[in-house]
Amino acid sequence: MAAVNIIEYITIASTGNATDFGNLAANNQDTSSLSNSTRNVTGGGEEGSGTNRIQYITIASTGNSTDFGDLTENKTNHCSGGSTTRGLFAGGTLPGTGSSNVINYITIASTGDATDFGDCISGGLGEYPGMATSNTRALKGGGGSNINVIDYVTIASTGDAQDFGDLSVGRGRITATSSKNTYAVWMGGSGPSNVMDYVTISSTGNASDWGDLDATVRFGSGLSNNHGGL
Repeated sequence: MAAVNIIEYITIASTGNATDFGNLAANNQDTSSLSNSTRNVTGGGEEGSGTNRIQYITIASTGNSTDFGDLTENKTNHCSGGSTTRGLFAGGTLPGTGSSNVINYITIASTGDATDFGDCISGGLGEYPGMATSNTRALKGGGGSNINVIDYVTIASTGDAQDFGDLSVGRGRITATSSKNTYAVWMGGSGPSNVMDYVTISSTGNASDWGDLDATVRFGSGLSNNHGGL
């Protein structure tokens, strides 16, 4: 895959092709994004080499991204999510070094460098773990060489992740999304796979089968129009 700087958007309630929104600060790949109802924030990725750059856009407008600050590491292949207030970037790969187990956080409405939150329970889990969130919890699942671990943190606090349960099928290069305060769903992944499985975010336990995608995919991306607290 070639790195690009393109940002596109869709109107979720309709169907149709994507429209140009603007550009990232540089060509990038293997990055990760999060949002609240106002801003989308993108952190890390591969800009020729690993980067710690964080940048943001205002979702209701169009235009190029603006500098936000820096992650504590140059990382790729990580995952991200958050509440209406705070964003998290977790795990991933440190190019030329190995995996990261670091979780960073930012305050989405502000700008500034990320702060250390704690550590993932099961190492860096490179090659795209998937994160899904409510307004209270962030759940990270899968990654690496077909790992099935789900771990979680309480977004408003700081500290190391705790064990939640297991995915129904271990896989990396996985994508995730949520209904914010009810379900977290993981889709696709290494193989590639068409598996979708889910958990109830407020509980703990192993994931259950949700159904199947209409095709096998990996390196996908998921989103929803649900934001915690709205």
